[in-house]
Amino acid sequence: MKVGIVGAGISGLSAARQLHYNGHKVVVFERAASVGGRVSTIKKDGFVWDTGATSIAPRGKRIERFLLEELHTEDLVKIEKPIYVHSGLRVSPGSNGTPRYTFAGGNVVLAQKLAEGLDIRLNQNVDEIERANGRFQIEDEGFDAIILSAPIPQTSLLLWRLGENRPTGNVRYRPCLSLLLGYDAPLPRTQYHALLDTEQLHPMTWLCLESVKAPGRAPEGGTALVAQLSATYSHVQYEQDDQFLVQTVTGFVERLYGPSFQSPKSWNVIRWKYSQPESLATFENVNPKGSRILVASDGLVGGHIEDAFEVGTRTASLLVEED
Repeated sequence: MKVGIVGAGISGLSAARQLHYNGHKVVVFERAASVGGRVSTIKKDGFVWDTGATSIAPRGKRIERFLLEELHTEDLVKIEKPIYVHSGLRVSPGSNGTPRYTFAGGNVVLAQKLAEGLDIRLNQNVDEIERANGRFQIEDEGFDAIILSAPIPQTSLLLWRLGENRPTGNVRYRPCLSLLLGYDAPLPRTQYHALLDTEQLHPMTWLCLESVKAPGRAPEGGTALVAQLSATYSHVQYEQDDQFLVQTVTGFVERLYGPSFQSPKSWNVIRWKYSQPESLATFENVNPKGSRILVASDGLVGGHIEDAFEVGTRTASLLVEED
């Protein structure tokens, strides 16, 4: 069987990997210039930031075996410090004891490892898929089956153009403004690697101390941070000027860690329009038995890395079982 997969995020790559392992021909089309999707890493001025998902929590799901048993890399790092919580920037211990992992070179390493040995076509924006003689065509190349792994809004458009009606109308995504901050000052000693506002009331929902999370994330004596803003704040301020956002967030960071963190040496602003799904569709309803057009989107299971890996392998299994 020859399968075309749209999207080289974690779900698309895990589906491709399983199909390839089972002897199927797979081609992955990705509109970006690199693999990973929202599992993205930026390196700049000696700093390393995970701009989307900042850690991997296997939680007993299928990714656990791949990550801890099948993946051979010395780059895998277990995050030793826990997540604390904050309320209005008042910090207190959290109760999250879930094992979490990252990669010293950034979480994009996971996507790169999944992509090894696969036929991946980068910079390929798939706007339409055609039916021809019982098969499907992408860029004049024929396929026996198609897997769509992009966020539901993008996937739904391709389904509509194919004349396919799948029950995905209830899926909604939250936006996220992610700010990458690099300082030439050392961070005060902390007992945590990240802060979470569980009530989602503060503009800064999540703060990940990248240089605490893993070694090599900042130059000697420096600090790398990733601040992710709440869904409400991100929605309201999505088009706001970068300088305003940086000034706002550095104000929060300065309150936490002192005047040395007033001005970052390096920074970047990432805008995630479809950051995470807030509501989900049902996997079985969206992927009816026997269909050769399947959906492996995070809008079916959840927005974490382990969820994306799960939905990808689960979708591939539908084709493997029918082959």
